[in-house]
Amino acid sequence: QSDELTRLAQFLLLFYDQMPCDILLAQWQLSMTQGKKIEYWKTHPSLFQHVGIFRSLGGFQPLQERKFGKLVFDNPAGSVFSNMEVVPTYETKFVYFSGGEPEGRNDQCDFKVSPQKQKHKRCWFWAKKPELGQHITLVFEAVTFVKAVFIEFGSDKNPQDLLEEGAIEVAGSKPGLPQAVGRGQARLDSCGEFLELMEVKQEKMVYWEEGA
Repeated sequence: QSDELTRLAQFLLLFYDQMPCDILLAQWQLSMTQGKKIEYWKTHPSLFQHVGIFRSLGGFQPLQERKFGKLVFDNPAGSVFSNMEVVPTYETKFVYFSGGEPEGRNDQCDFKVSPQKQKHKRCWFWAKKPELGQHITLVFEAVTFVKAVFIEFGSDKNPQDLLEEGAIEVAGSKPGLPQAVGRGQARLDSCGEFLELMEVKQEKMVYWEEGA
């Protein structure tokens, strides 16, 4: 009821650093001996905005609420290149979405070859047998100062599909080139010397942030 809002706000302010506010709602329900669950979120927009990429319960929270305004990752315009052999239809276009992941995705790929049942039509980049020296490279259309990088590998139903050993690297344009130019391999060749940001070893999610 509306006369309980002040006490609810005080409860959230008291324990927000212990667990997410949406979970605290369930604890509030128990403390008030309320039998009916608080399920506002099923029919209304979210009440709470998750700030940042880290979960208070550990791990990462990559999901983002567009209705709250600016996204954590704005994904500047760019093109993805790779020299890996891929499963047909599971191409590089599913690696990165300029402007952020679109809502209501309805991807088109051969779902019959995947053992993972699809509740939502979402495809991914699927390499057959990655080898030493192969790469996936994102080339931005304009010079971009990278502040954070977040990458996901594999899935819950295929936990073995992880990168055994690799690295995240960044590069500027070659001297004399103000930005990436050309198309295809010529665009990729416009990259300068690559510098390593971090290693990747059998991790499902990796995150790098400037200054962290």
